[in-house]
Amino acid sequence: MQIQSIKIKNYRGIKEAEVKFGSFNSIIGKNDTGKTSILAAIASFFDMKNYPITVNDFNDSKLPIEIELELYEDALREKLMECFKSKVKKDAGLEDYVESFIHSNNLKYRKTINYGQNKFDEESILCTDFEREDLRSLYLKSDDGINQILEAYNISVPVKGKGRNSKFEKIGEIKKKFINEKLINFWVNDEYKIRGMLPGVEFFKADYGLEADTKFKSQSVTEIVSYFEKELNQEASKLKAIESEIFDEMQNEALAIKDFMKDYAANLEAIEIKPSLSWKDIVKSVDVSFKFDNDEKMIPMTHKGAGYRRIFMVARFRYLAEKYHKNNIIYLIEEPETFLHPAAQYDLIEAFKELSESNQIFITTHSPVFTGSTSLDSVILCTKTSQSNYEYKNELNEETFLQKVIGELGIKPSYNLMDEHEKIVFVESHNDAKFYDCICKTLGLGNLLKNPKILVLPFGGGEDIDSFLNIDYFSNSNRKLVLIIDCDLQNGEDKKIKQTARVESFISRKDRATGYVLKKSCIENYYHPKAFERFLSTLGVTGHTFNFFDENTNVKQFIKTFIESNDLKGLPLKHKNNFEIFQMTTAEEWHEVLEQELVQFLKEILEI
Repeated sequence: MQIQSIKIKNYRGIKEAEVKFGSFNSIIGKNDTGKTSILAAIASFFDMKNYPITVNDFNDSKLPIEIELELYEDALREKLMECFKSKVKKDAGLEDYVESFIHSNNLKYRKTINYGQNKFDEESILCTDFEREDLRSLYLKSDDGINQILEAYNISVPVKGKGRNSKFEKIGEIKKKFINEKLINFWVNDEYKIRGMLPGVEFFKADYGLEADTKFKSQSVTEIVSYFEKELNQEASKLKAIESEIFDEMQNEALAIKDFMKDYAANLEAIEIKPSLSWKDIVKSVDVSFKFDNDEKMIPMTHKGAGYRRIFMVARFRYLAEKYHKNNIIYLIEEPETFLHPAAQYDLIEAFKELSESNQIFITTHSPVFTGSTSLDSVILCTKTSQSNYEYKNELNEETFLQKVIGELGIKPSYNLMDEHEKIVFVESHNDAKFYDCICKTLGLGNLLKNPKILVLPFGGGEDIDSFLNIDYFSNSNRKLVLIIDCDLQNGEDKKIKQTARVESFISRKDRATGYVLKKSCIENYYHPKAFERFLSTLGVTGHTFNFFDENTNVKQFIKTFIESNDLKGLPLKHKNNFEIFQMTTAEEWHEVLEQELVQFLKEILEI
């Protein structure tokens, strides 16, 4: 489930605001303009216990704080039906009733809190129904209530076959009778416990550290307790064996005590000492320590610098991206660039992008690196006058908004022009550049990356700000321009058509331009099965054979599934950008997986 938009009233510096979102969102602006207010409002909406609203959060203490979210979920109707079954007892009519809570395929949920309260006073969902109160909530009315409406308005229900008409059929006739009656939107209390299907939330503040991250500690303890519970349910449980040993030892002690006690109570037959074990209470806290090359012992993370805490956050996000790839979690991160080396920033961006494939990401940032890697559709610019204001791209302001973002952060092209470059080759990422260079070297075409006449420029990928800026900057350079991009066929034929159109547009709009769209979805689809098998053997994994990957195969997911099904977690087996496989690929094997058109295209690039 993802947030499509948020409406906020009376919260911190916000009197009233509405903001639209994407899957990976960058919130930018000067200090104290209201960037963090968006994250904090979202965090409190989903988890008031860990992220409470205090009296200091009220813009006006006389008015309530209102936070309204518009939420999208692929299986929204199915999930709502599950929630509503407790109220609408029969399935007949349930689907029809659910539709009154869906607005342009979204759910609208509002929470309200008054000054001085420690929990929300109202939690409600938007419903579309008759303006007339006597016709509202027909599916929740009793049979007698429905019959009273039929009688009051002289509505007859046609009888089909034997037996009585169902309640659903009666409601259908009532709705036909009042088909021209006015419908309105209004808020109803969440009696259906829809709150239970809302996403979880993780909020990482700028001063992130385990000493402040109580949620990390509690979740880690929960994970350990879950392990104990799972282990105890196993037939050959190691914990049960430990319990048995403890019990046996206690029984030996009981026998010894019995012999002494019989001196005072001759009629004593037996003593049992039975310990009560509670594995869930055994772990009180979780701490993290590091030991580096020059350290003599483990050093707690709290004793390390802020940079190490941030690097730990990078590693944790990469872990979360793997573990919760399909989970329903919203991640809120304040200034992720803080204390991070630029190389680590790029690693974190990649983790965010991967995590945003199935979870929603929000960051506040002053960094051109992070904002430049975000689609312009998902950038929110904060300014402040008498209140916090939020601006985002729409059909009318695309060009002016882009220039505002560039001006705000000082985003510049990734490279400066160097006179000796005769060609500029745009590729989607540094890894794509290495991929084409590996092919050229192995096939004897030449050295792509170290050719002094060619600049290979990773332009940022899809439709992010760097992409616009870099390509436009170099368009007037009087050099030959080349664009190579994935076809992304794993995302459907429409995506391939869109990628092809991008290349065609690039060629038509630029002087001296050419381009190529890979026939296969992405570079991982060019793994040769024999090279893949040889790489696995270096990890001690043998006995597996593979076929050539189809053009539209999701190879990343294939490898993830292979790792899970063969219990290979922990091995250095990356699910994407595995250059050891490419480097093990022979020239003959390259010719087996590459389309000849790509080989010819690369050959022409190297012809200076």
